Amino acid sequence: MWRAIVVAALCLSLPASGLAADPYPTKPVRIIVPYSPGGSTDLTARIVAQHLTEALGQPFIVENRTGAGSVIGSSAVAKAAPDGYTLLMADQSLVLAPSLYKSVPFDVQKDFTPITEIIRIPVVLVVNPALGINTLEELVKYARANPGKLNYGSAGIGGAIHLASELFNKAANVDITHVPYSGGGGAMMNGVVGNHVQVVITAVPTVLPFVQSGKLKALAIATADGKRSPVLPDVPSMSEAGVKGMEVYFWYGLAGPARLPREVVDILHAAVKKSLSSPKAREQFLVQGAEIIGSSPEEFEKHFSSEYRRWNAVIKAAGIKPE
Repeated sequence: MWRAIVVAALCLSLPASGLAADPYPTKPVRIIVPYSPGGSTDLTARIVAQHLTEALGQPFIVENRTGAGSVIGSSAVAKAAPDGYTLLMADQSLVLAPSLYKSVPFDVQKDFTPITEIIRIPVVLVVNPALGINTLEELVKYARANPGKLNYGSAGIGGAIHLASELFNKAANVDITHVPYSGGGGAMMNGVVGNHVQVVITAVPTVLPFVQSGKLKALAIATADGKRSPVLPDVPSMSEAGVKGMEVYFWYGLAGPARLPREVVDILHAAVKKSLSSPKAREQFLVQGAEIIGSSPEEFEKHFSSEYRRWNAVIKAAGIKPE
């Protein structure tokens, strides 16, 4: 009896940390990027990983898992244990997958836990200066008078650039022909700079050096009504320039597998949100022309569902068929 009393007393005297599980994270965390290194998704992941490592005291390691238009990397996260040690740097390609492929090995709306939308980067419409067009109004007028004569470049069929461009065709009531390239940063940009295509609609950071050097001319940015980009302050929004319904952002957020514990979600969300308020992180993102978000898990889930509905409707309207 006395022995039992002593054991009980020793247990009661132990600190709470000796009885409870150590707080998350207790080991390195993988952030899977479903693309090769160097793009906007990868860059966002590496900035976030750096700040999470500093904030939470464990290494956050970016792992690039490429293939099948982001499906391979996304699938690895969907199948991972819901313990917070495998995360996904998600972008709009995740919500596009069900409409672009005959089958995907996950349910977009059920197999992921939204944590936070980190940033949004608006898209901008640029033209080759050799076209001799200086405003969006002039471009629309020319395209309507010459249907099918102008070409726009994209990073491939069904990608975000392709869909944003098809949305512009519909919103502006024009017929600009699609020319897909195998990649948005290199081949596509070489196409428009070399005047093989005349128009490109893509993320601000992709075209910013070419606009600043005069190799391309920015006509309009697809921000909210009347809102301009701090890195392109002289470029009007699409609605200012006369084309409505063209509010388009490429977005990047952190997600985990389904059934991720709420306490883990809250720890990650709080750490990301805090890092986004630091001058260093803000500078790293703002120099790209990004808008810093840091939304709650509930806000990100709502945005995620809204994007899923919006872009799948665009895919159907444009007649883009699954591969």
